Amino acid sequence: MTTLAAKFRVKHKGVFDLKGLYEYLHLWVVEEGYGSASDQKFPETFHGQKINPDGNKELWIWWRCEKIPNNSTYYKYELDIDWHGVPPFKDTEIVYKGRKLKLVFCDLEIQIYARVVSDYKGTWRKHWLLKHFNDFYRKVIMKSNFEKHKLELYRDAYRLQETIKEYWKLTRGLEEQEHEGEFWPQEGIGE
Repeated sequence: MTTLAAKFRVKHKGVFDLKGLYEYLHLWVVEEGYGSASDQKFPETFHGQKINPDGNKELWIWWRCEKIPNNSTYYKYELDIDWHGVPPFKDTEIVYKGRKLKLVFCDLEIQIYARVVSDYKGTWRKHWLLKHFNDFYRKVIMKSNFEKHKLELYRDAYRLQETIKEYWKLTRGLEEQEHEGEFWPQEGIGE
């Protein structure tokens, strides 16, 4: 059975290093155990680009990452990372500290779906006797253990979100501007 632990998206529109972001998240996936460092075994299932007649590009990248926590025979974590870059998507170059950098200007959205899969090998589902007790085992006996796994995956997913925001140097929702003085008048209304 598959249970959603977290679902969110991160959007950014502007000029940034797409290749650098790709490598940064690739490294995060490998370090967290959701993928292999080898390009042949990395869980990228799709990488596509469409170039419109006006020269704008559209980009799709799908990563389907998996992790077996603590060599579990019952639980598996799935982390789907879907990238979608929409026009205007243009290559650009800037000079920064005397170096020419190749960057992109685009509106990029990264969607994350984190799921806990119980009985991922199908051992309980396929067994003639255990299949009748699978729901009871998961919902009653192993409920606290399941919730612990769900929370762990939830934390991994939101650490990934923070990693993406850190790369883009986005604030964590505290981007309100400082005001000159207080919002409410000091002496009261009408004075």
